[in-house]
Amino acid sequence: MHSPSELSRRQKRFGRIIKERRDELGLTQLQIGDLGGPSAPTIRKIEDGDAAISTTTLNKLDAPLRWLPGSAARTYAGGTPAVADELGPVARHPGESVVAGPDSIRFEIADLTGLLATAGRLNDAVEQGRATDPQLTSAIDELNRVVSKLSARYATAMLERNGGPGRVLHPLVEMAFAHLLEVPAEASEGTELQERRYRRWLAGRSEDVDAATEGQFRARWLAANLATTASRNGGH
Repeated sequence: MHSPSELSRRQKRFGRIIKERRDELGLTQLQIGDLGGPSAPTIRKIEDGDAAISTTTLNKLDAPLRWLPGSAARTYAGGTPAVADELGPVARHPGESVVAGPDSIRFEIADLTGLLATAGRLNDAVEQGRATDPQLTSAIDELNRVVSKLSARYATAMLERNGGPGRVLHPLVEMAFAHLLEVPAEASEGTELQERRYRRWLAGRSEDVDAATEGQFRARWLAANLATTASRNGGH
């Protein structure tokens, strides 16, 4: 039985290791969840050393962090993780031309509440006959921003499954997300600028990516494909 102080030290150590690995792979807390790991709020608590971690949660950390199965549990117990070998291009099933996108993608509650609030403003404006009111235009702009954000996240997931090193992006996929593969404006917000560059890299348009960023993108892509492979094989 661990004393409260021993448990706290173990949680703090584990949280530090998780954050260092996540930073090494260039992943955000939200992206860990997108790759099949725990949700962003759970990752935040783990990294802060404030979470009581279940075996199920530990097992979900291995794939997105590119660790061999059981590594997170072993690390939490005081050991060290084993890094998975680099993956080659994921094998395609015979006759399969485009890998289907996920049935669902995770997004933060703030995105959902923002979408609902904006939809409410639109409904109010229409019901009150203010169809030409500037507030309606503003609400539509906000709605477009939220929807674009969610669409971009889905596009990234599709490009991770169908693009990346050693793959030729299927024309249907490239056509569907062409507007999200344009050269990003330098004035774009930092996180979105990086996401646009990542999508272009997945599509083989990496002329503006330096070596360090290339390494981060490759690690993120490998982690995404590891999670997809585990899901196809019945993993969770």
